[in-house]
Amino acid sequence: MKSYFVHNGSMRIHVLENGTPSSKTPSLLVIGGLWESAERAIPILSELASHVVALSFRGRGLSSTPTTGYDLSDHLSDINAVVKHCQLQKYCVLGFSRGGAYALGWSLKNQQNMSGLIIVDQPPVHMKYGSDYVEFWSNLVYLEVPILNFMRRLALEGLESAHEVDFSSELSQLQIPVALFVGRNKEAKIPSNISDEILQLYTQAIPSCEVVKFLQSGHMIPDEEQQKYIAEITSFIKKQGHK
Repeated sequence: MKSYFVHNGSMRIHVLENGTPSSKTPSLLVIGGLWESAERAIPILSELASHVVALSFRGRGLSSTPTTGYDLSDHLSDINAVVKHCQLQKYCVLGFSRGGAYALGWSLKNQQNMSGLIIVDQPPVHMKYGSDYVEFWSNLVYLEVPILNFMRRLALEGLESAHEVDFSSELSQLQIPVALFVGRNKEAKIPSNISDEILQLYTQAIPSCEVVKFLQSGHMIPDEEQQKYIAEITSFIKKQGHK
């Protein structure tokens, strides 16, 4: 597994990469959630036989932390820097949680060079956070690890000025294969972000959308059903490689 930095202007974006591009199987670009660093994708990087790339957005992991620049367009520029550096062609994108919003924003502008999109438990909205969110996330501990071990408080504060963008009306523009992974365990400690109404919105706007339900998971599918998660990712990528 390779670990290196890609420059995006004055910033350094940390990247983890495993495998090599193949003409038979599409590469996969993994976009993590709000606080996730590239290291959170190590199970995918390690277990997929195909080429996988994961990045830490600005303010996360080992990447640079600017004082400003945390809106949708800024995060898309981080993706652009990585895609260009890795020379990704006809690749798939996976976006988990808020990463799903970044993945949607990217895919709607760049689908001509993509083979598929996996959205993991995220409504089609790049959300604006309320005034109490910085304190909430700053004090949050997940799996006994403080969120601030993965993401700087300065980045959380920067996200406060991000604008809301609703992609609902644009979903029908997606002409690439799309899979939606949804948690369906109502007893989960962290519930799914996908209501029945949002699920219907996706399937009506994208008739070909493949819905994959994770019955033992709430929102945190990558941790709660890791084996099934990786198996379904593998299956989706293989399907796109056979086209």
